Amino acid sequence: MSYWSGETLAERLPGLVSPYEAAQIDCAAYRLRVGQEVYISPTGEAKDAATKTKVPLDAGEAFTVPPGQFAFLLTEERVTVPKSALAFISVRATVKFRGLVNVSGFHVDPGYTGRLVFSVFNAGPGPVHLARGDDCFLIWYADLDRETALTKTGPGFDDIPTKLINPIAGEIQSFAGLLAKIEATDKRMDAVSHEQNLVRVIGLVLLAAIVGWFIREVTASRTVAIAPPAVQTSTSAQIAPERAEPRPTLPVQPLTPPEGSATNVAPRAPQPTKPTNP
Repeated sequence: MSYWSGETLAERLPGLVSPYEAAQIDCAAYRLRVGQEVYISPTGEAKDAATKTKVPLDAGEAFTVPPGQFAFLLTEERVTVPKSALAFISVRATVKFRGLVNVSGFHVDPGYTGRLVFSVFNAGPGPVHLARGDDCFLIWYADLDRETALTKTGPGFDDIPTKLINPIAGEIQSFAGLLAKIEATDKRMDAVSHEQNLVRVIGLVLLAAIVGWFIREVTASRTVAIAPPAVQTSTSAQIAPERAEPRPTLPVQPLTPPEGSATNVAPRAPQPTKPTNP
C-alpha cells in the first residue's frame, strides 16, 4: 500500500472529489469542509431531547458543539474512492486542539461514493465554534495491491441519516449537563427558600396582630370588671356624710285622754318603801 502524494492528488482528485479546489490540497491530504447539515446531541436541559433535530446550515452559518456533547457533521464535498484504493479520514489538528475528537470510522471503503458523516465528541472544557465551509477534516488516499471486488455497495450519504441520530438523541450525562442541572436545582432551592422566608414573615405579622388583639381584649375586660366597684365606693363616700348628719327630733306631746273616757283615772300615789334592816 502506498499513499498518494500531493501531485497524485492534484492529478486524480478532480474526478473523485466534488466540488474540487486545488487550494484544498494539504501536503499528501485533501481538506474537506463542513457541509449543509449538522446534528448536535441534547444538553442537560430537559426540553432539548424533545426539540433537538438536524439543523440545515446556510453558507457561512455558525454553530457550536457544547462540551461533553456529540455531533454529526456532514461534509460539503462528495468523495469517491476507486476500487483499487482505500481512503483514511481524520479531524484536523487545529480543531482537535479545541477538544473536538473524531469518534467515527477512520477509513472509507473502496467503491464508496457520497458525502462523509463525521461523528465527533467535544472533550474540551468549552464549546467549539464552527461554521459551514470551515476546513475541519482531512482525507488521504492509498493504493491497494490490486483492484478488489469487495467494495462498498449501495449509495453513500447525501444527508445525515436518522438511524445515526436515534442512539444519541437522548439526554447525555455530560459534565456540562450535570452542571446545568445543579444550577437549575440551586435556582429552585433559592426560590423555595424565598417562599419560605415570605411565609415566615407573613406568619410573624399575623401572630403579632393576633397577640395585639388579644392584649387589647384582655385590657378592655379588666377595665369593665374593675369600673363598678369604683363607682360604688364613690357613691358611698358621697352618701355616708348625709347619713351621718343628725336628724331633727320633734318634741313629744303627752297623750291626754279625752274627757269621760275610762282611762281618765287619777294617778296612783306612790307607796312608802319599807326600811331595810342594817
